[in-house]
Amino acid sequence: MTNSMKDPLIDPKNLIEELGVEGLNHYSDEYYKRLYDARIQLGKPFSMFAHTPQLLVRLGLMLESLRISPGIKVLDFGAGTCWISKALWQMGCSVIATDVSKEALRLGESLFKDYPIPNQPPCSWETRLFDGHRLPLEDEEVDRIICFDAFHHVPNQEEVIKEFYRVLRNGGTIVFNEPLGLHSTTPDSQMEMRDFKVLENDLDMTELQSLFCEAGFDEPTFKVAANPEYRMTYNEWLSCKAGEIPEPLANALSQFQQNSGVFYFQKGNILKDSRQTDGLAHELEISADKLAFKAGVPQKIQISFKNVGESRWLDKNDGHIGVVNFASRVLDYHSKEIVIDNSRFRIPNEMEPGDSFSGEISVPIAISEPGRYWLKFDLVSEEVCWFESLGSKPTIVEITVES
Repeated sequence: MTNSMKDPLIDPKNLIEELGVEGLNHYSDEYYKRLYDARIQLGKPFSMFAHTPQLLVRLGLMLESLRISPGIKVLDFGAGTCWISKALWQMGCSVIATDVSKEALRLGESLFKDYPIPNQPPCSWETRLFDGHRLPLEDEEVDRIICFDAFHHVPNQEEVIKEFYRVLRNGGTIVFNEPLGLHSTTPDSQMEMRDFKVLENDLDMTELQSLFCEAGFDEPTFKVAANPEYRMTYNEWLSCKAGEIPEPLANALSQFQQNSGVFYFQKGNILKDSRQTDGLAHELEISADKLAFKAGVPQKIQISFKNVGESRWLDKNDGHIGVVNFASRVLDYHSKEIVIDNSRFRIPNEMEPGDSFSGEISVPIAISEPGRYWLKFDLVSEEVCWFESLGSKPTIVEITVES
């Protein structure tokens, strides 16, 4: 009889009571220090070939749930060796990787530094050590949170869920891939708890739904996939094409949800922002019909603009992606554009749909040759688009430039 058959099953609740948050943090760090070959962890998802297909399927479902775009700031919770963090950074996201293991984050930093990628994203990445209680982030610091197979290791789930709500922006999303149901009694889980003191909790979706909703999140939404062992026959494919769900497919969908799940919670209504083109629109007014400039001397003008679209306008962001500026371009008197970036005025604060701004600003002119020109005023989402290209009407003012 093997030792595993002799030993009583380890109850994760007893492990929490015995070690507490700090003790479990310590053993998590020891786990990474004892790795036989860290390259396996650093090479995920492709270094674990037996699991690679499903890892990629699940990660794809998670990324789709997050509505990723360049400039988005993402918290990778329970990042481990940061393989997901690096993938998000390569996609143009600003990434904060956090974990209770200092050794895991050290390995993750080496993944960024020692294994370069073809492109150099304009956004930042960083690691921050988590003490198991308070996330090392400011209130509403991130737009999205991703947690891949890590939340079931958390002993104080209610406390951490409240932290998720605190650091996530309104309109943001937190997505999980986690084992659901009875997980702690599997041979692998028992071995992890017995040999490494790694917590393997059983996650009850009803309890999770209650905890997240009490913290302020909306009810969970689930992504759908079939059990990987399922293979669709030609006749089943024809049934699906005809709008019918064959019983084997229904069973495979059910099996996928029984043992693990990809699901997300929303904090407030989904709100697009100026890092995407969808929902960008303005109304714009300039106080003057004509302006007279002396070369090199700025002119003060009264402006007003309003966010009449469905997206939040950002006033700051890593890499400047999606920052909204009031801008001008110079056209010759035949309406040919001759100076694309004549001036920029950053909006003074973040603007929600319906917000407006009025004030006096100073506009320079990048033309020194005397004559008559047109000055076109518009708003621009940096590295994304000019609002005119989406249908908003710019304002064009006739100007004269004097020597």
